[in-house]
Amino acid sequence: MNDRRLYFLVLILLLLIIISALPVFLVGNAAKYAEVGREMLMNNDWINLTIGGAAYDQKPPMLFWIAAVTFKLFGLSIPAYKLAVLLFSFIGIYSTYRLGKLFYGKETGLLAAFFWVSSLGFQHFNNDIHTDTLLADFVVFAVWQFSAYLKNHKWHNFLLGAVGVGLSMLAKGPVGVVIPAAAIGGTMLVHKQWKEIFNYRWLIALVVVGVMILPAMIGLLNQFGLEGIKFYFWTNNVGRVTGSYHGSGADYSFYFHTSLYVLLPWTIFMVYAFIKEATSLNRIRKNKSNDFEVVNIFAVVVYLGILSVAKQQNPHYMLSAVPFMYIITAKWTVRLFSSEERLKSRNRIAIINKVIAVVGPLILLVLPIVVFPEKRFWFWGIYALLYAGLGIMVVKKINFQRQIVMLTFTIALMLFTVNVNMLPNMLKFHTSIEAAEIFNEKAPENSTLSIYTEKARLWNLFLYSKSPGKYLMEKEDLEAFLPKPGAWIYTSEAGYNDMLEMELNMNVVKKFTEHKQLTGQSARFLNPKTRASRFNTMYLVELR
Repeated sequence: MNDRRLYFLVLILLLLIIISALPVFLVGNAAKYAEVGREMLMNNDWINLTIGGAAYDQKPPMLFWIAAVTFKLFGLSIPAYKLAVLLFSFIGIYSTYRLGKLFYGKETGLLAAFFWVSSLGFQHFNNDIHTDTLLADFVVFAVWQFSAYLKNHKWHNFLLGAVGVGLSMLAKGPVGVVIPAAAIGGTMLVHKQWKEIFNYRWLIALVVVGVMILPAMIGLLNQFGLEGIKFYFWTNNVGRVTGSYHGSGADYSFYFHTSLYVLLPWTIFMVYAFIKEATSLNRIRKNKSNDFEVVNIFAVVVYLGILSVAKQQNPHYMLSAVPFMYIITAKWTVRLFSSEERLKSRNRIAIINKVIAVVGPLILLVLPIVVFPEKRFWFWGIYALLYAGLGIMVVKKINFQRQIVMLTFTIALMLFTVNVNMLPNMLKFHTSIEAAEIFNEKAPENSTLSIYTEKARLWNLFLYSKSPGKYLMEKEDLEAFLPKPGAWIYTSEAGYNDMLEMELNMNVVKKFTEHKQLTGQSARFLNPKTRASRFNTMYLVELR
């Protein structure tokens, strides 16, 4: 098979992954962010953010603007929203390519961009959309532009770098400055570029960034006063590191073991690359050479170092470092396969990758056979084609191109299984979505759907309902909400008992068995015979 056919096959596999993810419902924080965008459109207010009708200050507006514009153009279409975010992610893909090319040539740039777009981290968080999804794109764009400026001293690169930082801060706040500051600042310090450090242009960059984040500042000032500004610049970022706002303990190895699966299926290449990078930098330090690139390693080490000591930790937080990790990975992978002296290393890596390609899909078979038995013929047809393609790649004598295709088959099998079998079946037990669908079908036009529960914030109920109401967390909130004849409420067993005690005139539309958690599943839930032991009871009621 020639290179062109291999590349076409890889493209088909990537399209399969993307298409399989489009119908998957948004839940949790991803649903919350989409709901903020929906309310932005409903309120026709693009500055003052709300969620459930209450003022919202947790994240800046960039992702919500994308959601609102998408919903305005296509209606409440989650697939369209996912595709809109994916379009913005092409900024990150292209910037990864250009940054890799800037330092190491076209081949490294292309490989880094491919590693990024075909990785578990990229594909998953362009499906389960977080603000970090956008942050990663704008951060690598900013670093590429500033790095280009340091090489060629063109004004447009500098200004675009500042725009990238502004977009990063509109995506997730001041954390958007950390990687560009670490990567570019670290480079200037190491290479003793004192004139660049004390250049007046940085004041211009400050003005550009300030103008760009002005809409976010105005919204916070309108709704929260100076406390909102303090929250944006300090509490919401430093508070998560220290634990004073969120989080209770730091696992210093969290992002090491998280990277082992976030960077799949290219993890082995990454481990090899970082070992080589560490030994290379140590050798350069001893030789006191000044001709080396540290942009990418500074971006990774400083950012992941801060995240590792933070009291609040989540896998998606590391997403912004991943493009830089893949540039380092691509650099050493290209060198590995272009040198005859590294034949033993190539063979070892090929063997490990073959083991991953064989063992991973075999483990995956448990999902559609045992955990959520799959009966759809077309599913098994696609599965058979994917396994056949993978099998051909595994048994053939493997070169670099075939390793790429083999591992792309592996990630395609993994994510196809997750997107088409696992997540849809698990979401059947995330019954707030079903409750919203029942409300949309049966409730009169002037009715609203509210939530009364003190636990998980079920923003997907609001997102998928035609007329979201209020989020009622305490009994006092419910009492203040009443009387509301015709209102619908989704509530827990404890909430339903409260409503019985209050002797409300109500009709139970449906009683649900609920299991909300999508990550960190227990063996009892995954086992169909013991699954019912993990259920909670939820109610959809109509007030009369």
